[in-house]
Amino acid sequence: MSNREEDGVVTDAESAFKTLGHDLRLEILLALWEAPEFSLSFSDLRKAVNERDSGSFTYHLSELQDHFVAETDSGYELQYPGHRVLDAIQSGVFHEQATVGPTELDETCRECGSSLAFEYGTDFIARVRCPDCGNRALEWPFDPGGTASRDPSAVVEAFDRRTRLVWSCALDGVCPFCAGRVERELASSVTDQGTCIGVIEQLERYDEYFARNHPVLVSVDCEHCSFYSFIPAGVVLLTRPAVTARLHDADIRIRDRPLWSLGFVVDEAAVSVQADPVHAEVAIVDTDKPLTFVVDETLTVTASHGE
Repeated sequence: MSNREEDGVVTDAESAFKTLGHDLRLEILLALWEAPEFSLSFSDLRKAVNERDSGSFTYHLSELQDHFVAETDSGYELQYPGHRVLDAIQSGVFHEQATVGPTELDETCRECGSSLAFEYGTDFIARVRCPDCGNRALEWPFDPGGTASRDPSAVVEAFDRRTRLVWSCALDGVCPFCAGRVERELASSVTDQGTCIGVIEQLERYDEYFARNHPVLVSVDCEHCSFYSFIPAGVVLLTRPAVTARLHDADIRIRDRPLWSLGFVVDEAAVSVQADPVHAEVAIVDTDKPLTFVVDETLTVTASHGE
């Protein structure tokens, strides 16, 4: 959003991108990031970027100052926006492509019992699926930077942890990408008995979503940036300490198991949607003791009556 004025401060996104549209300016940011003390004098910074023309260097440095770069008593340093620019570059999403796998996993498919496999491709989506029956246990975007300096097993673990972090943040109402406000609601495509809620039935792309067979999910939609998605209702249980304690007592140690091994997250049969009032019921299917949790429209989680 450009030319947005809040509290007397005008921000112009287009102007900011133009500021970064010169190779030398990006080289300056990189040089400051790589500096041993995260600060360089004018002359040392100029040497670091190998710019002979003092006038050109002074001009491009001045264009970065007061927002991306700050001048301090010890030299020039990156400001927070400068770090964020480099973070985006290092994520690899603008200029890199990576592939991983297929890598066979220890976990088995809940549909046919075969081993699941992890694969990451050039569409920036990491997938955990069954090569035999095609069951898609879990899919989510992953940055190419997450594959750097990691063997396939470490990439798999990083994907699990990163996905948990993104989902947890979104379910708490904070966008994991821009920190904007996330609107959250239960969403379902079930139409019988008046239980249809949310907007899934209006979105053709939902037919391609990995949890498309789940009767109810949580719709998350950032009010500030482009982030939106549907999250399995069972993931809400992972973000509630009182619930995770109950799961631990039931010998389900959620931090020791990847998302795709948790039946209440990936198994459509573990989740149902109920009306009057609208809520989701999530059954714990990986324990001998029956245990069901209720997720209401405010994402409050309670144990089912009598448990």
